[in-house]
Amino acid sequence: MLFGYNSFNDLIQSTFKNVDTNLVIKFLIPIIIFIDIIFQFLFQSTNGIYFLMSLYIIDFFTGVAKSIMYSRQVNLLVKENKQVPEEIKNKVLVSKKFPRFLMTMLFALTLLSILKFAGVYVIVFSPLYSIFYAVFLGQQIISIVENGGEMKLIPFDVVKKLKQKINILKN
Repeated sequence: MLFGYNSFNDLIQSTFKNVDTNLVIKFLIPIIIFIDIIFQFLFQSTNGIYFLMSLYIIDFFTGVAKSIMYSRQVNLLVKENKQVPEEIKNKVLVSKKFPRFLMTMLFALTLLSILKFAGVYVIVFSPLYSIFYAVFLGQQIISIVENGGEMKLIPFDVVKKLKQKINILKN
């Protein structure tokens, strides 16, 4: 049983039963093609940008999961009439933090597109695209691993060693 359905196939069929193939052919596919054409114009590697965007999304979901975990801990401490530590209180789920991931992703994509065009006209900016892409990629990987470490999905030693390796590579 998966969410009250007998199989995963039943869940998918009931979820998408009202999606018409004409809708997909007329609207969704042209929108996806249009976005891909724009990304090919704006960025050096569309696959790299899609990968970076997927890391931002994974980071968002792991951050939300971590915040939910801390919110549950706070609720348990409040029910038991215990004092809530400040480091846990600051990590609870807050709605004002939701747009932050979209803004950082938009900033990163905007900066990468500016660096691509600046690199076309001024040779000094050409290597900056790769450098900033690597920085954004490393930042997201570290954030995902930290979130997994705080949720105890990844051992703390792995998180610590990864941070050390990336800091060595930065310097």
